[in-house]
Amino acid sequence: MQSFETFIIISKHRMCDHYLPKLRICLMSLTEDQLWHGHDARQNSIGGIILHIMEHTDRNSERIMNPGKIFGQGIERYFPTRDMKIAELITELEASFHRFAAALDDSGEAADMYNVYHLVEHTGYHLGQIVDRSQAMSSKRFEFVQNGINEKALRIIVERSIKPI
Repeated sequence: MQSFETFIIISKHRMCDHYLPKLRICLMSLTEDQLWHGHDARQNSIGGIILHIMEHTDRNSERIMNPGKIFGQGIERYFPTRDMKIAELITELEASFHRFAAALDDSGEAADMYNVYHLVEHTGYHLGQIVDRSQAMSSKRFEFVQNGINEKALRIIVERSIKPI
């Protein structure tokens, strides 16, 4: 089955079962100082990038549930710094991604494929930045592929969602 429904299932699982675990691992490898300040003052902090991803995810969830929703301004420069602990940020990130998954589940065919694709692609782009910076700051190699967070594992999750056992 290759359809809009399949696209939605893949998108949901890519965000929640592929990107979210990687983001969680990256965040847990950092100190609070690294999270909000990093190693180069000219770059957005990892925490700011996470908040940017969450804002983008939350706006897309809102648009899925209320297709006519219009936001007053874009988020191109939205990379705030907050006084949040890593555990708090992870909790909020998980909630944001789960709201998105729930919005997709409830949307039927109302979700705009273009916007969903853009969100997934945009999140993947920022995930790459976060992985690279987190590995550099923590001196750790995450080895996601070797540790089971890879395309093969994602495909199994997706296929199980499409054809429940």
